[in-house]
Amino acid sequence: MNVPKFTVNRCSKNPKRWNVYFDTSKPFNLRTIQQLLEKKQYQVLATTPSVSVFRSKKARLTWHTQGFIQVDLYDPSIQNSKDIKHLIKDILVLDTKDIFR
Repeated sequence: MNVPKFTVNRCSKNPKRWNVYFDTSKPFNLRTIQQLLEKKQYQVLATTPSVSVFRSKKARLTWHTQGFIQVDLYDPSIQNSKDIKHLIKDILVLDTKDIFR
């Protein structure tokens, strides 16, 4: 399955923070996303029914169930929206039908 369409915007108050908005109205299945990210060596920092926070060497990802991801960067080589899109697509490269409820 293809990665769903999404939009990337840089936060105006924090240049190392990016916001990713998915075009679909279906909410994320955070349990599936957690399993997917753990396979990719992300550490779970926090989880609630509507938000989960994960960390890797490159970024901290805050996943909101309603189709929004906040990306805080640690890797200086990731500098533009194209890099963020590539990061998100790499995460969701597997069969993505289960990430939505």
